[in-house]
Amino acid sequence: MRLRSEIIEIDKIIHDDIVERTHIEEDVLIHRVFSYKQHQVSIHCDIFHSVGLHIVEAQIDTATILTNNWSAETPHVRFFFYLGGNSCVKNGAGNESYTHRAGMLQRNFLDTEGGGGVLIVKPGEALHYIIIKMSIDFYFDLIKYEDWINEDSFHQYILSGTPENRPNETLCIDLKMLQIMEDMINSKDIIEHRYHFFKLKLRELLFTIHQQTQYGENIPEIASQPSDSLEKIKSYLTLNLDTPPSSAELAKIFFMNEKKLKQSFKATYGTTLYAYVVQLRMEKAKNLSSINNLV
Repeated sequence: MRLRSEIIEIDKIIHDDIVERTHIEEDVLIHRVFSYKQHQVSIHCDIFHSVGLHIVEAQIDTATILTNNWSAETPHVRFFFYLGGNSCVKNGAGNESYTHRAGMLQRNFLDTEGGGGVLIVKPGEALHYIIIKMSIDFYFDLIKYEDWINEDSFHQYILSGTPENRPNETLCIDLKMLQIMEDMINSKDIIEHRYHFFKLKLRELLFTIHQQTQYGENIPEIASQPSDSLEKIKSYLTLNLDTPPSSAELAKIFFMNEKKLKQSFKATYGTTLYAYVVQLRMEKAKNLSSINNLV
């Protein structure tokens, strides 16, 4: 499949890669960097790809409007993790227009018709996102021994083999998903067999998302029809642990009454906003401590 992304205003192509659909068991993961900084625009992208797999981590900081056109040819599975900033999409999957917000995870099964769109970045935004795209052959090989897919409607849809170019399913990012993605992107110390490490982490990521949607409260939504789910607030807090917003700031961001927000959060999760942030920080610190003890 051919994957292309370009920024119109600066006339720069971020990537234009041919990722073959046929999967090879033994493959090498290629890592390259796209960097641009001038005219009040800063863009840094880490691009990872191999046969059937393409991952981009992008950080965009701009003082002027930017238009990012992208396209993807042939059937593929796409996961879009929106980690920071806000932007809007025109003519995206399902031919829909919608707004991105930090904490969103979008997933879809698309072909050439549904795999493109236009991302609009407004002045003053600092975007951070990760996009994972897999060919059908790569995806099938990745999950061929996973029994849990039999009870997951999204994965059964992919196994049907025919993309319907539906609107994106939107979920919320949690701490486990974030940690898995950080493990992949920051795995520079793995010199040999990094490709296989990525495959292991992708299986873990898909399983984690499955657990959240099947047994947790992470209910998929249509991207253009968002609800006021408290899960989105939990996801936003997860991505802002270092500088967590106050309850007043959260209420403003999510267009809620502050008092009602605090009461609803406590009633739903049995903890206050502050206590939840402390809990997340402790979980993150525990994970880091476990890693350090292994080193």
